[in-house]
Amino acid sequence: MQASRLIEGAAPPSETLSASELMDHHHGATNQNGNPLSIVSLCGPFTTKDNLDYDPLVDAILKIQSDKPDVVIMCGPFVDGRQPLVTGNDGAGPTIDIDGAERTVSYENLFATKVSSILEEMYMNDPELKTQFVLVPSLEDAFSDSVYPQAPLQDRVAGVKVPKGLEAEFGDLGLNYVELAGRENDKAAVKSFKRVHCVSNPCTLQINDITVGVTSTDVLFHISSDECNANLAPGTRLSRIAQHLVQQRSYYPLFPAPKGLASLDLSKSTEWEMPVQPDILITPSKLASFARKVLDTTVVVNPGELTKNTTGGTYAMIDIHPMKRETLENGVEANMEEMGKGVQDRLRVDIKRI
Repeated sequence: MQASRLIEGAAPPSETLSASELMDHHHGATNQNGNPLSIVSLCGPFTTKDNLDYDPLVDAILKIQSDKPDVVIMCGPFVDGRQPLVTGNDGAGPTIDIDGAERTVSYENLFATKVSSILEEMYMNDPELKTQFVLVPSLEDAFSDSVYPQAPLQDRVAGVKVPKGLEAEFGDLGLNYVELAGRENDKAAVKSFKRVHCVSNPCTLQINDITVGVTSTDVLFHISSDECNANLAPGTRLSRIAQHLVQQRSYYPLFPAPKGLASLDLSKSTEWEMPVQPDILITPSKLASFARKVLDTTVVVNPGELTKNTTGGTYAMIDIHPMKRETLENGVEANMEEMGKGVQDRLRVDIKRI
């Protein structure tokens, strides 16, 4: 039997909205009001290999506090289980400085001390900040199940009895303090919008009219290490690898998973299916950072890792400009061509170095 041609898969259908819904999202006074939708993508590890100070994350948060993006998508690992300072100490847990004293803490408490507290301080300094954070776990997170797909981060470890006297430390991620920071006495403000959204890995998000697909698992590297190719046009390899995800309608189209790189729960395989074709697909990878259009309407972004061993890494800033008011006011029929273009012509991606 000899193969004569390759039949590619078909992308899932795209999410569609009416002209009136787009007008509300793009030009509504309580939404974008004619301004670009700003998304920042940060991917762990968030601290360098030689310490647990989380300085790159602090620098990124200061930039976020200054720029005030609408959404920040943070992909783990937040507490990197591959780092010797996290998993060493004879299994007792990481040791950090708290109020001038060295203390051995749980993985959850390290998250609360070094991640949640940074977000809490940011909101304390600017309680009116409208930036919302989306937290996506990673298979490398020391306090998460290392099986794909992953459930959202939780403030308490289910099924674990908390030792007396450690209630504020064991299994507590401290995210409730982020929600209350600067608005402890304003219940209406707390109910008005959530600052932190914990989602699964992978997940599909709807941000106004934009569909964003996210997986923190390095599926691009996994595919690249197992693929065969020949006679490729220069510069097309990463785009072609990313295209497999959309064409096969899966956030993890590789089977079996590479040994030692990922563990799949096949009983939950439907949870890594791609329900719609995303406008933006965020796939963090140790491969070269890039932002490229695939299949005409999806922009795939690899923001890179925020740290590279002992130095700072990269992150992505994504700006999606609104459609013109005149286009939306004139109705769908007069502007069907422009309405169906997707977001790639209105989108700008900058890969920044921290």
